[in-house]
Amino acid sequence: MKTSIFDTNDLSSLARRERGELVLDTALTYDGITPVRIRARKREGRFDFSDGGGAVAAAGADWRRVTFERSIAVGECSANVSRRGVVSLPGFTSSGDERLARLPELVAEGSLALYQALLALD
Repeated sequence: MKTSIFDTNDLSSLARRERGELVLDTALTYDGITPVRIRARKREGRFDFSDGGGAVAAAGADWRRVTFERSIAVGECSANVSRRGVVSLPGFTSSGDERLARLPELVAEGSLALYQALLALD
């Protein structure tokens, strides 16, 4: 069984509430120093997980000068990428705990992949 890159108790606490937001600290960094953080927001059974543009900021990129693909590959999965370079995925309380816990991990891994792709542009 794979170990989670963040404290799943935080996500479980959010799942029990009807609404709320929190920042998940992952065990990952962009450059060995800058942490990868995932914002989790819950509204009426729907979750939104995003890096808040962390990959773009860590790479020092200007999102107005970069054309982003709509998604970024994360192994056999993918994560959404906005026009501003925000990596995100939605989730639902009906998805189940294991699936729900996997979504912020995919966003974090996608954020790292985007960061590396941005560095390769230079």
